[in-house]
Amino acid sequence: MKNPFSKMYNKVKLAIYKNMFSKSEKKGEALTASDYFCLQCVNLLEGPTISQFADFLNVSAPNATYKIKKLIKKGYITKQRSQEDKREYVILPTEKFYNYLNSKDEEITLNEIKHGLSEKESEKIDKIIKILNEQ
Repeated sequence: MKNPFSKMYNKVKLAIYKNMFSKSEKKGEALTASDYFCLQCVNLLEGPTISQFADFLNVSAPNATYKIKKLIKKGYITKQRSQEDKREYVILPTEKFYNYLNSKDEEITLNEIKHGLSEKESEKIDKIIKILNEQ
């Protein structure tokens, strides 16, 4: 039997996968699974350069550039000149991406998870999540 954390983690992943493509997009703007995961990486890497994005995914720079251009064309990300190195560009999600993310109800809110728990149990969950985030 899997440990409780693994079971919870798998349920969260399944909820994300189930809702990932639940709403149809305009023709030409729909996201493939690859697009979706690339967007998530851009978002979680918090403004990577194309080189950092390519290194993280372990793909070639031309392949990463192709993926980025495709997502820019669809309107989900944008390139902005880096403040630290004016020769580079950082990749950032657009408002369209955040609207898409919110429309998919991807994020399971802590309030939903805590529903039905006592205040003491809720505080304990907050403490556990804080410890997990710090690790």
